[in-house]
Amino acid sequence: MMIQIAPRTAPNFLGPEFNRFLFALVGTDRYGAQLSVVSALARLDLDAWAEAAALARLPRDAAVKKLSLLLRRYSEIPQMAQESGAVAARLVALLPGTAATKPAVETPRSKWVAASSAAGLGLLFALAILIGLHYANEASTYAITPTSQAVSQK
Repeated sequence: MMIQIAPRTAPNFLGPEFNRFLFALVGTDRYGAQLSVVSALARLDLDAWAEAAALARLPRDAAVKKLSLLLRRYSEIPQMAQESGAVAARLVALLPGTAATKPAVETPRSKWVAASSAAGLGLLFALAILIGLHYANEASTYAITPTSQAVSQK
């Protein structure tokens, strides 16, 4: 008899912009261990990276409510039942794309920076194409004649 075990899928690692949220302190458990979001969600048998991505896609209030409900399920932090809302609000503010991390108003300077960044990328792309064309032209100038043509010319 052969038992097959389904392979575990690789975790959904997110970019470094999620690190502040994932590795933020949730609280201290009853044994004195300080728990991060990753640790707390893992102890709830949840994929912390998938949860972080899902929370980041939600409106801020919905993300706070969902995270608060998840944190209440973690019973190893005694005060979490009473403080889950405040802890969740603090943690959600660390997610990329939430109101706490976005500028409240788009300033003329931020528009200029975005426009100049796009223009700079366009110039770099054009420069890369020109360099490629230059080297392609150089290579065709010094092309080596195939052996069959060199032999037939003698």
